[in-house]
Order: sequence, then C-alpha cells, then structure tokens
Amino acid sequence: MLLTLTISNFRSFKEETPFSMEATKLKNLKDENVFTVGNMELLTSAVIYGANASGKSNFIKAFGKMKNIIKNNSDLQKIKHYPHEPFLLDLDTKESPTKFEIEIIIDEVRYRYGFIISQTAQIEKEWLYSKNLKAYAKEAELFSRKNSTIELNQDYKDSKILIEKTSLQALFLVVTAQFNNQISKKIYDWFDKALVFSNLNAQALVPYTFEKLKEPKYKEKITNLIKSLDFGISDIVSKEISFEDIQKNIPAGFRDLELLPKEIKDRVKVEGITKIDVIHAIYKDDEFIKYEDFELDFESDGTQKLLMISAPIVDSLLEGNVIFIDELDNSLHTDLVRAIVMLYNNKNINTKNAQLIFSTHDTNLLDQELFRRDQIWFAQKDIYGKSELYSLVEFGKGKLRDDLVLEKNYISGKFGAKPNIGNIW
Repeated sequence: MLLTLTISNFRSFKEETPFSMEATKLKNLKDENVFTVGNMELLTSAVIYGANASGKSNFIKAFGKMKNIIKNNSDLQKIKHYPHEPFLLDLDTKESPTKFEIEIIIDEVRYRYGFIISQTAQIEKEWLYSKNLKAYAKEAELFSRKNSTIELNQDYKDSKILIEKTSLQALFLVVTAQFNNQISKKIYDWFDKALVFSNLNAQALVPYTFEKLKEPKYKEKITNLIKSLDFGISDIVSKEISFEDIQKNIPAGFRDLELLPKEIKDRVKVEGITKIDVIHAIYKDDEFIKYEDFELDFESDGTQKLLMISAPIVDSLLEGNVIFIDELDNSLHTDLVRAIVMLYNNKNINTKNAQLIFSTHDTNLLDQELFRRDQIWFAQKDIYGKSELYSLVEFGKGKLRDDLVLEKNYISGKFGAKPNIGNIW
C-alpha cells in the first residue's frame, strides 16, 4: 500500500512536494474509504483537480518515472539514455538532480525509500528505512548511500560484498534485489506490480488486456464489469492472428502496417498480433437472431477506454495493488467514473486494500458522499511556473463542514487550482 510520495525538481515541480494517502481524523466515510494496517489508517482512493498545465499529469508521471528508473536500472543501455526532466524555468534547477521518495507498507512494515539522481543518471544519494507497524518501534535505517559510499545495518550485512558491484548509475536497492535480498526484492516487486497510466490510449492497452483475458478469473471480472455498466456487450474474445492472416484481412487499427517502425514490423511478421473483439446480440424485428463478433474500433471511444482500463482495474482490485490513472474521466460519463471509484471504496469488493489515484476535470465528483476531504487534492501553478499540490483538508483549518457543497465552492474559486482566464478577445 502507498503511504506517501514526495518529489522535487521534476517537470513543473521545483520544490519538494509531498502527497499522502494517510487518513486524517475526519469521521465521515471512515467505514467505506479508510482501511487499517497495523497502527495506521490509509485511504482507498484519491482524486487530483487542477487547471490544464497545472501539474496533475506531471505528478502522475513522477510516479511512473520513479518506477521506470527502478525497473530499468539493471539495463545499462537504458541507464545511459536516462532522460533528465528537471524544472526548466529556473537556471539553478536545469542541471540539478531530481529527488524521489516513497513510503509504502508491505506485510505491516513501513518502508521509506528514496534516491537523488543527477542528469547523467548518477545516484548521488539513496536511502532505505523501515518501521514495524505491529509495534511502536522507531524507524530504523537499513542502508544509506552518498555516491559510491554505502553504509549498511544488520539486515543488509550479507550484502556488503555487493557494494563494489554497485556502479554510480546503479541503485543499490536493485542490485541487492537481483541477488535475492528479501527486503529489496519485496520493494522491487511492489513497484513491479504498481500500475500507472498516463496519456491513456485504448489501443496501447490491448496487449495488457489480451494477456489478462487469458486467465479465467480476470476474464470473468472484466466481462462482468463491462456488462454491469450497460454497454450492450455480451462477451469479450481475444484472438491471436498470424502475419499471413493479417495480410489476407487486415484488422481495423492495423491498416498502416507498412508505416510501422522496422523493428515492430519485423516482430509482427514473426509473432503476429493480439486482437480483442466484442460480441453483440443481433436482432430482427426485436427478435434475437444470433451473436456476432465486432472489432474494437466498432465501439465508441468511451467503450474502448472502459474496456481497456477494466483489465488494470480488475488486476489492481484482485491483487491489492496501487493504480495511478491520468484523466480517468476522459471519454467516460460521470456515473461510470463514480462507479469505478465505488469499487475501491467498497470493502466487500476491495478486500485486499487496493488504492486508486487519478486526475480529473469532472467537478461532479466533488461530492462528500463519495470522497472525504483528505482524498481530494489540487494542483496549481504560481506566477513562476512552479506547481504545488495540496489537499482540501488543509482548507479552513479542518473546519469545513461535511455537508459543504464542494463543487459549487470549487467552481467559484474558493479552493484555487482553476485557470485564470483574462480577456480573450
């Protein structure tokens, strides 16, 4: 489970910016939207609002960046091409390092892990701390690093030999995970299972959804989710199509096969493609005739998006993983987004304490019957182009009423995080 995420000098976030999924002392929706791990209370979901270019997407990209650095850290070729993405509107930060720090809970132990990475992918600092939530013990340092100097405690004493194997561009966490240090491996696996979707594209998710549809438990849940949201879809089928069959009858979405990059085209020639079709009932004079397959492009943009994100949502709920989604509301009706949020806020469904974090422009969701105030966040830029992130619970010194109409107050500008529109003509 995610507790906190802190970033600095990443894209529009110049200053150190914290985000928290720890529940405050608010009383409303505690039974639905809050779960307990050890001696801590965490939130099932969080939503981020803000104007265009306020930093909402950049925050979600920050988590994706941290995950990618960790996942690709063992690939030296990828490390050499690490794209530095600092705050560019200040001369002092263009060449400065970026900081990522996260607090997560695994098996009732809280881990605080972070690193500072330079524009040349050198790890300037790295640290890992732990705290057992079953007891009221102090936080313990597991290892700390400054450039090539790494100090270890007892839990990592067997990893001392790995210090000399850790290059300046390699994360010590990743190196020790590769050599089966159990703590490092747990944290690495947590990142591996965490899901993040930015600039969501339905076609890009086809391979992911295809793989999930192979497993009966996923297919059942994905199909039930689509059926329950009333899209008129009777079933979903996944198909593998050989290159020979593609040439005979090119599916929609693959019309420009010859325009693909050579490496992708070569792979398609060897492996073929994966394809997802939907099944609809066919009628004549209101009488059912048969079921028929339709290609994904037959469906509306909203249906395609819902179908594709249903796989990661089901994955998240069944496995208890955190999922970040940028602009969840894009092409989806308010009621559909609300229904997705309610899956995470329903303890009979979300039995493994999965967490959903998403950005949106849909003010209809600003409802205290859906979200607590500590679940609602705002992103806003100042006159210098710096983004800040803040929670609604910070307003009114905790004295905002639980029945306050949030949407009306947000639209009126009471909470900030809105576009400043001047005279446009």
